[in-house]
Amino acid sequence: MEITPSGVLGMIPRLKLTPSAIAVLGIMSDLQASGGEVNYTQAQMADKLGMLESAVSRGMKCLVARSLVIRSGDGRGHSYRLHPFIAKYASQSEMEAAVRAAAVDVREGRLPDIAAPLYRKQPPRAGKPTLVAV
Repeated sequence: MEITPSGVLGMIPRLKLTPSAIAVLGIMSDLQASGGEVNYTQAQMADKLGMLESAVSRGMKCLVARSLVIRSGDGRGHSYRLHPFIAKYASQSEMEAAVRAAAVDVREGRLPDIAAPLYRKQPPRAGKPTLVAV
């Protein structure tokens, strides 16, 4: 049985995730090892999702910007892990220890906190643009 912290679920709507980011987060959640490590490339995730690799890349960029995904490595050698606040764990005690350690790391600046985007004005709505001929 795996356990996931649920405190972040309430802020998901404020994160303004794109459809591709939601799909990538879903597949990463399915593929992760205990503790959040995801040992798959974007190409492998794209294949599993039936999406273009460029769409996975855009979704990943959004997830990294919100700090839901922690990326390490340079160039094409990235490795990914889900933020400890949303990762799955093998036991309740493992989850509690990881979340406590992550909270300290966030407080001390070693780990980014999960961040909602800050807009000066409301972002444009998705859908059909309203164009007017002049």
